[in-house]
Amino acid sequence: MNSTSSISALNEDIIVEQLLRTHDPDGRWIDSKTLLQEVETILSFVLQSDVSKPLLTENCMTNIEVFDSKETLPYAISRISVQMLCPCMGENEIHTRTMVLFDLLKEYRWDAKTVLVLGALAATYGGLLLPIHLGFNDPVAASIATLNQLPLERTKFRPWLNSLSLLIQVLVDVTKCITEFERLPFKQAKLDSNIVGETMSNIRLATYWVVKSALACLQQIPYFKQQATESRRAAGELSSLGYQLRSIHTHLSKQVEECSTQIEETIYQRLRNINTETHQDNQEVLHLLFSIQDDLLLQQYSRQIAITELKEKVILLLLSKPELLPTEPLHFLLKQLYDHHSNTNTKQNYEILWIPIPTSQKWTDVEKETFNFSSNSLPCISVKRPWLMSSTVMNFLRTEWPYQDGETMVVVMDTNGKVVNMNAMDMVLIWGVKAYPFTVSREDELWEEDDKWSLQRMLDGIHPEFNTWVKEGRDIITLGSDDSNWVDEIKSLARKIQNLGFEFELTDLSKRTVASASAIEESSIQELFWLRLESIKRSKLKRIQSSKRDRVFEEVTELLEFDYGKHKGWAVIGKGSTEKIYGEKLTERMRRILRWGEYASGMGFTEAIRIAEEEPCGESHTVVVPFEEGLRVVTCEKCKRPMKKFVAYQ
Repeated sequence: MNSTSSISALNEDIIVEQLLRTHDPDGRWIDSKTLLQEVETILSFVLQSDVSKPLLTENCMTNIEVFDSKETLPYAISRISVQMLCPCMGENEIHTRTMVLFDLLKEYRWDAKTVLVLGALAATYGGLLLPIHLGFNDPVAASIATLNQLPLERTKFRPWLNSLSLLIQVLVDVTKCITEFERLPFKQAKLDSNIVGETMSNIRLATYWVVKSALACLQQIPYFKQQATESRRAAGELSSLGYQLRSIHTHLSKQVEECSTQIEETIYQRLRNINTETHQDNQEVLHLLFSIQDDLLLQQYSRQIAITELKEKVILLLLSKPELLPTEPLHFLLKQLYDHHSNTNTKQNYEILWIPIPTSQKWTDVEKETFNFSSNSLPCISVKRPWLMSSTVMNFLRTEWPYQDGETMVVVMDTNGKVVNMNAMDMVLIWGVKAYPFTVSREDELWEEDDKWSLQRMLDGIHPEFNTWVKEGRDIITLGSDDSNWVDEIKSLARKIQNLGFEFELTDLSKRTVASASAIEESSIQELFWLRLESIKRSKLKRIQSSKRDRVFEEVTELLEFDYGKHKGWAVIGKGSTEKIYGEKLTERMRRILRWGEYASGMGFTEAIRIAEEEPCGESHTVVVPFEEGLRVVTCEKCKRPMKKFVAYQ
């Protein structure tokens, strides 16, 4: 940085040494990038030549986040403004006043120092120039400008205003370089110490020049009220500062870009080597994914969470859009992991960490608003400000991991930071917390432990009453159809059969659009049921052997691809083992049970449905049993159908 001759005989090394003596950051954090954007918006608006442009319609200053600071953002800017507006005479006094400002800002990082000073500059010049800017169309604004002895005619100080505008623009550009450098994740990518050291030294000098130049800008406020000759002389001073800062920016931006490129390449390669490198725990990998120089905060509801709290836990990385749509699969996923009935002591050993991925490289305001709402209402942990995540990490997730825009996937990282499952979404939707630790091998074990087709596989965790039905030993009938008339007929037959004394539960799992508010809960159960079936099919497809028959896969595929044109619907009936019946046969069997009437009372529904499949034996014979036995169902020894009862007196 060739600026020695412009520091008025003060040596750069001496200045850096003085700056370091005033630099004592205490961990406070300001969203410098957002604040700088707002400062730039304010200054560009009040300095523009075209006064007919519309006013800003949104106040974004209230959205700027500040953490661990003992003073509010407005108070900090006001405190700095007071010092900057004190008159300075000569170069030495400006330097002295600049160092006073650095002493006031000692607790802040380098980027925060520059942005806060520019905030004070925007507050002061905004207040001065806004009445002039609005005065052509607003009599009140014109009156305020007149009371402050400010000229409404811009041509009188046009050269000065142009020079001020150019200088402020370069101040913003240099500050952007400083902010970008401060956000680089040096902890995760070790660079050549000489490159970093030289760039860091230039960052400190650039910070000095931004603060000093901003101070010089405010010292020229009196030129508003002076003649055009004085205004032109002041414009020359501003132009001189602008040239110096432009030279600083040109050199500094190249250095920052070089550091950024090297860090991005290093981080990308380290991410690719996650599973080949050895880690003591998951901390190094999590910092690599979620940390920049700011150490991105995590959150659960409104509580801030440190990455260290995830140590020795299995991490389920939930990758999705910021909107998290559709909501049903997500809520079911969280229910399976947090609220499942089998979830007892395992919860403490894993956490869900949500990483929202926007559809483009830049977050929209709508995406930010949607994410903030969702992250404050869901039990999973999420990144506090995901839009600050490294673009390198985002590119890695999109290109190296099988994430597709708009989809949802769950990547599992074990306690040592190793990726053990690239997508555990299906196994979580099938087994819930029972799938812990969510590895591919665990999924294989679960299928080996229980590879049966059952109502448990279909409805566990989906229907709120299912486990109660199982505990009570109830018969269960599930059915599906796109013919609502057939479904209504089956429900009507079911009620009549229940009136005969049969005890069973019926649930409709048809794919159907919700027609009324009362059907919302039933529709949710239906959606989750079909989601479960799709998960089972995908899980089976990864393991099925062509030479071996897989009944679970066959049953699931048949339901998912059911031909409703050929059959009115389907039904799965049972409580332990299950039986699938096509629509027409189900109707026929239920009618047969009704014809049996009270003679079948006391028989289990599953048993009755199974017996009703066969034609009666056609033989007429009599069986004499004691009266006490006759109170129960008496069946034919050949066809097992209930027999008519008569009372004989002896």
